[in-house]
Amino acid sequence: MARVDTVSCEPFRAWNRLEPRPRTSEFDNVLECGVFDPLWMLTRQWQFGEFQGEDTGSAIFSKILMHTTSVSKLKTADGSVEAYSDFTPLEERIESIPKKIDFKSRLESGMIFLNILEKLASQWGVVDFSRKVYKSKLKKMCPIEPVQSILDGDSNKQIFDKTEAFCNSNYYSLVNASANRYFDGISLYKAFVSDLNGTITLLLEDNPSHLSLLNKAISDYINWIPKNYNVNVSSSWVPNQLEYSFDCAVPSEDGTNTVVRATEYYSGDLDWYNFDVNKSEGVPGISGNATSEELMKYRKEVISIIPTEAKFSGAPNSRWWQFENGKVDFGNINAQTTDIAKLIFTEYALLYNNDWLLVPYRVPVGRICDVKGIVVTDVFGEQTFVTSAIQGETDDWSGWGMYNLSTISNEGDRKVPADTRLFIPPVVVKNMESEPIEEVHLLRDEMTNTVWAIESKIPDSLGSSLDGHRFANIFSEELNKFRGAPQVVDQVQGTMFNYMLANSVPENWIPFLPVHKSGSNREIQLQRASMPRLFKGEYTHIRPRTQLMREGIGLDDVQVTPYFIHEEEVPRAGVKLKATFQRTRWYNGSVINWYGYRKQVGRGEGSSGLQYDTVTAVPKEQES
Repeated sequence: MARVDTVSCEPFRAWNRLEPRPRTSEFDNVLECGVFDPLWMLTRQWQFGEFQGEDTGSAIFSKILMHTTSVSKLKTADGSVEAYSDFTPLEERIESIPKKIDFKSRLESGMIFLNILEKLASQWGVVDFSRKVYKSKLKKMCPIEPVQSILDGDSNKQIFDKTEAFCNSNYYSLVNASANRYFDGISLYKAFVSDLNGTITLLLEDNPSHLSLLNKAISDYINWIPKNYNVNVSSSWVPNQLEYSFDCAVPSEDGTNTVVRATEYYSGDLDWYNFDVNKSEGVPGISGNATSEELMKYRKEVISIIPTEAKFSGAPNSRWWQFENGKVDFGNINAQTTDIAKLIFTEYALLYNNDWLLVPYRVPVGRICDVKGIVVTDVFGEQTFVTSAIQGETDDWSGWGMYNLSTISNEGDRKVPADTRLFIPPVVVKNMESEPIEEVHLLRDEMTNTVWAIESKIPDSLGSSLDGHRFANIFSEELNKFRGAPQVVDQVQGTMFNYMLANSVPENWIPFLPVHKSGSNREIQLQRASMPRLFKGEYTHIRPRTQLMREGIGLDDVQVTPYFIHEEEVPRAGVKLKATFQRTRWYNGSVINWYGYRKQVGRGEGSSGLQYDTVTAVPKEQES
């Protein structure tokens, strides 16, 4: 029995051990642990209760009836329904956001089209092909306009646009360097889509024999653009929830589709716990009966395999005469009466570890598996039918479950059991993530009863980002050069106080105001507002510069539809949103790229310093 050393507080352990005493030079007979009295073995079996016959038969063979089905359809948040293929991971299809085409993409796509033309001309042996000739024609068709200097007759919007370009020095230098030297590849793509014949006619003005070459190059180019720039991709991002939402359909045994739904996915780590089985109502487009091709994804198979003992690192050996090698220290188990998990695991390791068997089954990616039953045959030929444990929502103390899918049911039906099937979604294990192209911090400002969206990083139109705070300060300083002298109000002699209607906040602070939901006088939601910008006697709206916050705003900075965010989506700790490029390699070896959003917990509340109706004391020297 162990006792505690009062000096070192370490337990001193001592055991009595029975061991043989060899009297011969050879140890063969000693090491075999021979027993000279078989009755002793029988008494030991009686002592350990082995005569009760509860586990005398060891499992030697097992058969499993397994039902599996895979994802057949996908419905995004905007209502688009399409057949799902496992050639791409689910994250790429769900997280892809139609990214605004920047200037770098316009230059890159133009060079791609010229490379396609040149490669095809080399393969087909077109002797009179000239890259310079086509480049010269394309520069006239889709020119790149340089950023002009600010003129006296420019409107306020022209001044704002040019000033933003001046503040982004790298963008300004690249645009002016590329003007009259390259062409706009995205404008060329739109010309091909809108007026293919007219565009071909202009390009074949001097070389009519290049018609086949040009048709093939244009076809390859039109297919290349959507794959690389997400031009026509449907989005699963729900702006008012700041989350992804989508539905998947899997064919069932009865010929219908089971709908698996993910409504609150935002972390970037998609897994089984993000999904629920939707049984509340039909989902248009993916629910109902499955087609004959989709039913082919449903499989029934019987697996015959020899079960093995379930082992874990540090588990005791199940054989009676097999000595431990020191990897297990049972004397060092220190469990209190409240350590329920440790006590249960210790009991399993010491008493019941040899009662658990392992039957391996490789689950294909993107499938839902259902074990209908297991037949175990022991060494005596006895067969035992093993059913699944009591799982789901139950009051039975012996209930047990893991990896269960929650079930979405009708509002009045509360006692709906969980779906006990195992879902392995077709997701990536590891991916590479770029630095944030956009980053927005949503925080609460209790002093002004406002939620602010702070654009800490904004895109620079060159595939990277700019510091939003620094850009806002530089932009305001540049505008001040064109505002003119501020209007000074004559101060009355002897005035003791100055009154200010309101101060200002940086231009990268976008306000969200609480408003009532439609048809309710209690529930509120957050509506995007805008701070005013006074420039040359004219008020304009300060618009967001990140795609994350420009929901419902057109390219001309005119708001088409208002933007609302659910009030509960911005907790007291705040929210951090970021947009990044993702890159991974799928199991077939292909490289997958996409542009998506992430949501994380913020760092707490903040204060913008916005104040209204401020009265300040006039200094003494100004009074006189």
